[in-house]
Amino acid sequence: MNAVIPTRPPRRTQAERSEVMRARLATAAYESVAEGGLKALRVRAVAECAGVSQGALLHHFCDKNALILAAIEQALTLARDDSAAWLDTAPSSREAVLRAMLSEFRGFFFSDRFWVAMGITIEASKDTDLFQIVRSKVSSLRTPIYAAWTEQLTNHGWLPNDAARDVRSAAAMISGAAIRRFWADTDAITDEIEEEWIAERLARVQG
Repeated sequence: MNAVIPTRPPRRTQAERSEVMRARLATAAYESVAEGGLKALRVRAVAECAGVSQGALLHHFCDKNALILAAIEQALTLARDDSAAWLDTAPSSREAVLRAMLSEFRGFFFSDRFWVAMGITIEASKDTDLFQIVRSKVSSLRTPIYAAWTEQLTNHGWLPNDAARDVRSAAAMISGAAIRRFWADTDAITDEIEEEWIAERLARVQG
């Protein structure tokens, strides 16, 4: 009986290896900000987190601004993947889709993904050119999520404009609650507001 000779997996191309390294460095940049804030986003610190030399890092990201963009893209890509799981659940009722949307928004706005993105955006606002790039990056990664929820609501009987308005108001409500928790203890009022918001939307659509 002839022995089976295992075949070697195909070697990665240079482009594939480069993409893997960029992803590794982007993850390290995001984790550095998530753990230590923007002050932790230093070339040396990110290189150490990724386990590479500073030279290797600078080969892929030429300066700190490039690292900033990598960190925010990583944060929002992780958030997009989380959102996709919610959007794939296909809620069966109007109330279910509203509750799923609020839960998905809560998962984002109460997470490190949001705070990394927010911290970077605030810092970038001091640099006009960088700020425009960051805004564009955020828009490209978050707008499709809101559009998908708008479509979900439309599929459940909302008029398109009403759906878009309800998605925006939901995002504003949940993000506000996320920010408020730094200044005040959580109480029952937030839950009451959300329940009233749901009831009002259902009454309007069903009416």
